[in-house]
Amino acid sequence: MIKPKVVLFLPSRVDPEIGDLPSADLLPLEMLHIAPTAEAAGWEVVLVDAMTEPRYVERVLAECEGARAFASSCILGYQVWDGAQVAQAVRDRFPDMPIMWGGWFPSAIPELYVNTDICDVVVYGQGELAFVEVLEAWREEGREADLSGIEGLILGRDGHVHWTATRKATHLNDLPEPSFHLIDLDDYYDLQKRSAEFGHRVRNRLPPPHHLAHRPHRGISYFSSFGCPEPCAFCCSAEIAGRRWMALDADVLVDRLAEIHRKNPYDVLRFQDANFGVSKKRMAEFCEGLLSRDLNINWNGTIEIKQICQYDWDTLKLMKRSGNHLMWFGAEAATEQTQELIRKAIKEGQTDEAMSKMHELDIKSGLTYIIGYPGESVESMYETIYEAADMKTRYPSCSVEVFPYRPIPGSEFWAPSVQDNGYPVPETLEDWGRCFDYKFNSWWGVIPEDVQQVWARFTQMAPWFDGIAGGRGPISQLLRKSAGVRLRNRIWKAPIEFQLFDVVRRSLGRVSTYI
Repeated sequence: MIKPKVVLFLPSRVDPEIGDLPSADLLPLEMLHIAPTAEAAGWEVVLVDAMTEPRYVERVLAECEGARAFASSCILGYQVWDGAQVAQAVRDRFPDMPIMWGGWFPSAIPELYVNTDICDVVVYGQGELAFVEVLEAWREEGREADLSGIEGLILGRDGHVHWTATRKATHLNDLPEPSFHLIDLDDYYDLQKRSAEFGHRVRNRLPPPHHLAHRPHRGISYFSSFGCPEPCAFCCSAEIAGRRWMALDADVLVDRLAEIHRKNPYDVLRFQDANFGVSKKRMAEFCEGLLSRDLNINWNGTIEIKQICQYDWDTLKLMKRSGNHLMWFGAEAATEQTQELIRKAIKEGQTDEAMSKMHELDIKSGLTYIIGYPGESVESMYETIYEAADMKTRYPSCSVEVFPYRPIPGSEFWAPSVQDNGYPVPETLEDWGRCFDYKFNSWWGVIPEDVQQVWARFTQMAPWFDGIAGGRGPISQLLRKSAGVRLRNRIWKAPIEFQLFDVVRRSLGRVSTYI
């Protein structure tokens, strides 16, 4: 008996016209997680990842010949537009093909999908079970199947958006293991090697462990939990995931990671969880499991400032021994007043405490801040930039970035950003796909011009202090010291030394490093 086929497609994470590459340790986890329920129901699942398929539009269309359904997913950024173009190509070639979307962006702005040519249904929130239930309905009745009785969907009805009943989340322990057999990890390893060898600009690449900084190494990514319990007002997770957090038991997680490692060894593991460190108990059990298996890998993930402050030293040291080389933190603001505004609730001094612990353990830190929230004071914006400079110079292994606030659909701050602060909402999927690069397409919103100037100076000095800008010569070394002095002492005006360096570089025909 011939199995019905569904084609899964993960759009490109970066615009190829820019010339950058995506970090090739970012696997198509979204698709790997929904595939096994369909396979268990007797479907043939084909996965096309734009990252590893040079001619992915042609491949998708070829695979859709004889297929019964097409599904895609995206987050905010270029994936939105790329996915829409491919879905339209599928619709043009196969007018009767049912098309399903998932991911947080279609969930947050379903009106751009349902009632359009490129979408028949959006799966809202956790999608593993809803996905296969929709497929089974389509298997029986095709594109015209009535999906209104399936929980966790968004449908179009007479030009309007209709939500079906909310689906109760299923614990990850009760869901099947991701279908890693659908991808060839060597394809991703080869991309990682080539991008390193040829010096391509790589987006979203994380710093490697010290001992692998100048050596080829293999990296993978993994989801070990669903959701996040934090109520952050600038994030859509609270709305879409309902502040639920469910995680694989540590022993199950380690077993699965060990099996992947046995089949195709890797050096670095990147957790793509929204919040990996919610449970101290699970963290300790996970680290002990890695040590007992002697996998000899390094790993990184996201964690809250307050969680590191609450962890005891035994747990923190266990993280280090198990191979933890990097953790990412969202400090988001410097003042307690703004912390309360954004529902983050980091107390004064906790960010410094957490960075100090990471520094003492020799675990790298990635620290992000945001300025320009709706209702944030100008004084708070300045204090955030000042604290970011303090963290960067006090703990050199800590990578610090400050971003202008960008409204996210589905978040608590979305409505006031649009209604009160005049955020120009993109009207098309193409506009949405090109609007979310903080560094190249900022929206200043409520940020005054003088704060913008200080932010710009911080952004100019930071790569010099980190040793990213400039070269290895004596002038570059002096400029790095100058950047440190400026950051420590909050000297933002007249960066004449960097401007002169820029003039010299240009006169010599070299690329400017003064940005």
